[in-house]
Amino acid sequence: MRYHHHSGSDVEKLEFLQAAVDSDFKIARRFKLRRTFTTGQWKATQRQGLDIGLFNEGLTHFRASEAPIICVTAIVDGKPRIDIKTDLASFRGEKVGQELPGDMEDWLIKYTEGDKFRFDKLINDDYFSAIKLLFNAKHMASAAKLLMSCIDTMAYVEYGDTPRNFANWLDAYVDLSSLGITSAELWEFRNSIIHMTNLSSRAVLSGKVSTIMPYIGSDSLAKRAHSLNMKPFNLYALILAIAAGIGKWAATYNHDRDKFINFIERYDTMISDSRQAEFVINGSV
Repeated sequence: MRYHHHSGSDVEKLEFLQAAVDSDFKIARRFKLRRTFTTGQWKATQRQGLDIGLFNEGLTHFRASEAPIICVTAIVDGKPRIDIKTDLASFRGEKVGQELPGDMEDWLIKYTEGDKFRFDKLINDDYFSAIKLLFNAKHMASAAKLLMSCIDTMAYVEYGDTPRNFANWLDAYVDLSSLGITSAELWEFRNSIIHMTNLSSRAVLSGKVSTIMPYIGSDSLAKRAHSLNMKPFNLYALILAIAAGIGKWAATYNHDRDKFINFIERYDTMISDSRQAEFVINGSV
């Protein structure tokens, strides 16, 4: 960190700091920060508005004012790296996609209402809207595939790319007991239905996990499935159980600001039917 006294307007001060980057970074004073963070977490923090408290040790050392003019520049392989220039306000909207063509609505803006983030609307638009369309059109296998993909996403957002994240998310937030199946069985169902569109994963074929089969209708249908050595579960009831689990999961973000930073970092990588960039080619969209 380097600290300067410089007169002029805020714009002039910022221009001075930006012009001094090449010389300042070589003689900057380094401080051990109170917490570590990944590049993704840093970007997620920017998405909410820069928390200059991350640099409190340096600001305190230099006795900076309560609202100092700050220029933050990444140093990569020993050299300043500037991809884009932006202010320190929340990194939202059109600024997010400066490297990409076209305009795309920022999901963080779209689903924030006042001081609340609408997890219910986000997950509905990204998953449950399509799941309901498929289910109502009686495309049950496709609905089941998308439901499994939805769980994959929730598990990744919650735990990252870690072993057993799918089962761990289900165990933490979803009550499967009334359906008569376990998270381990649903994981094997997920593997077979997504990758092969059948009910026989390797673990099922080896006899390590029971075969489970979705059904729609009365419990009498479930009894018939038992005669086929398959463990039945009601797909509609599973959809409702997952929806309830997502509500329970979303409620945990009310008390953990750092958890929401991880959520932003990971969900920023998601693609969705509801988020498509539009750009003009030869006068047409």
